[in-house]
Amino acid sequence: MGIFLGFSIESSAVADTLEVTPLSTIERKTTHKKSEDVTENFIEKIGKTARDIGQKEDLYASVMIAQAILESGSGQSALSQAPYFNIFGVKGQYEGKGVLLPTQESDDQGRVFTTQATFCQYDNYEASLNAYAKLIKNGLSHDPSFYQGTWKSVASDYTAATHFLTGRYATDPHYHEKLDKLIINYELTDYDKATKNTKETTDYILPLDDPIVTSTYGKRGQSFHRGIDLAMDEGTKIQAAGEGRVTRATYHPSWGNYVTILHPDGLTTLYAHCKKNLVQVGQEVQQGEQIALVGSTGNSTGPHLHFEVNRSQSLVQEQLLDPIEVLENN
Repeated sequence: MGIFLGFSIESSAVADTLEVTPLSTIERKTTHKKSEDVTENFIEKIGKTARDIGQKEDLYASVMIAQAILESGSGQSALSQAPYFNIFGVKGQYEGKGVLLPTQESDDQGRVFTTQATFCQYDNYEASLNAYAKLIKNGLSHDPSFYQGTWKSVASDYTAATHFLTGRYATDPHYHEKLDKLIINYELTDYDKATKNTKETTDYILPLDDPIVTSTYGKRGQSFHRGIDLAMDEGTKIQAAGEGRVTRATYHPSWGNYVTILHPDGLTTLYAHCKKNLVQVGQEVQQGEQIALVGSTGNSTGPHLHFEVNRSQSLVQEQLLDPIEVLENN
C-alpha cells in the first residue's frame, strides 16, 4: 500500500491531503539517452533551487536531489514531466490540481496490483521542491516531527538523513543505500554548501566591540580550536554578526549557554559560553542586535565569547570557516 502522509498543503482555496508513492511504481516514458547524461541534465535543472531551499529550510539539498533522481527516474517519468512536474511521487491534489495515473500498490500480503491514483500536479519543478520541503519540515498531521531526523540541525550528515528516511518516506529497506550512492556518484554534497562567493556578498561584523582575541582558529596543541575566543568583561552584550534566524538558543556541556544564527547566505554563526541567552529559536534578528551576554558557562576558564562560522547548520568540523577570514573579507 502507499504511504499515507496525512498532511495538507494550504492554498487560498483548498488544503490537499497528500500521499507519497515511489515513482518506480508508475509507468515511465522510455528514453534512448544515456542515463548519466540524463541525470546530470536533471541535476542542472533542479540543483540551484534545491540548494536555495536547503539553505533556507535547514535541509540537505543533496538528499533532496537524490530523492528526486530516484523517485522520478532522473526526470524521465511521465509524472515528473510537463505538465505535471511531480518529481517526488506525491499523491493527492496541489492547489486543486491533480492527475489520475496508473500505479502499483501492494496489499497486506505483499501482493502487487495495479490501480489508479490521483497525483499532485505542479506548475514547475520549483513548486514540487517547495512542496517536498514543506512536507519534511511540517511532518504529518498527527506527528509534525515525523521527518525531523532529516534536518541539518538534527542529522549529523547526509547519511544520517537518508537512514532516517528509510522506512518513513519509503518502505524499501535499501532506500538509504540507493540515495547515498547517487549522492556520492554525482557529488551532490556540493549543493549542501552556500554559494562559492558567499564571503564576497555578505557583510559580517564582530559580535563584540573592541575585543581581545585570546585564541585563534585551527590547531591548538593536540586539539583543534573550532573558532576564535574573544575576551571581554562578563555581562557585556553580544551582538549578531549578521542578520538571520536563531536556530539554537540552549545549553551544551562544552559551549555552555550558546546561540546559533542561520544567515541568508547559508552560513551559521555560533556564540558560546554566554552568561545568558537573550533570544529564542525561530526569532529573526538584525545585524548588531543584542542576542546574549558574555559569560563563562560550560567548559570555560574565564569570561569570553567563543565565536564560530560554519557552512553547515549541523556544525560539523569539516564545514567550519576561520571567522577572522570571513570578517576580513567584508
